[in-house]
Amino acid sequence: MNVFDLIFIGLFLSTILYLVRIGWLAVRGRRATAIKHLKRLGLGFGGYFAIVMAVGLLSPRRTLGAEEILRYDDWCLIVEKAVTMGRIGELQAAPDRMFVAVTLRVSSEARRVRQAAPKGSLVFLLDGSGQRYDVSLGGQAAFEKMNGLQPELTRKLDPQTSFLTIRIFDVRSNATRLALAHRHGSGFPFPGAFIIGEGFRKPPVILLSLQ
Repeated sequence: MNVFDLIFIGLFLSTILYLVRIGWLAVRGRRATAIKHLKRLGLGFGGYFAIVMAVGLLSPRRTLGAEEILRYDDWCLIVEKAVTMGRIGELQAAPDRMFVAVTLRVSSEARRVRQAAPKGSLVFLLDGSGQRYDVSLGGQAAFEKMNGLQPELTRKLDPQTSFLTIRIFDVRSNATRLALAHRHGSGFPFPGAFIIGEGFRKPPVILLSLQ
């Protein structure tokens, strides 16, 4: 937890208390005063949200090495390996394409509570030109037909445990500098969208060392 997390928690609790005060003023018949405070709260929220947007859009993308761990407090993600393939079972890659199978280890460093990535957590690949490759529906289906269903990234973890999951991508065969990007969650109630340095920032990436 960093200083911006603490600022968000402090502002969230302060907002709740301020709303309680506004509600109390309204109940006591002081509606004009309540409306005035509600407008102040709206301006404060707008100013804070503008800061979140500006910092997020102007911050550089976080880039990790092939063996580095991507951490979100106690929830961690690491690339175990990335393997290129021309065929998955009966599914053949197109002449100018290749499949990339990325093995991910998802782990929890929490000591007491169960946890999971927020709803909307997903991975995709980026190449050196910035082209995005989402998980291949056909490639993933062919792989899971042979190897079984792969756990979702949002699967709950007991404290100090981990699991492996594999994602298949259909990538241009001449793509260079491939990296795995991870979006930890999206939309309300994902708190990262309202934290300075996290909201509106480009998803972090882990560089791949292809085998």
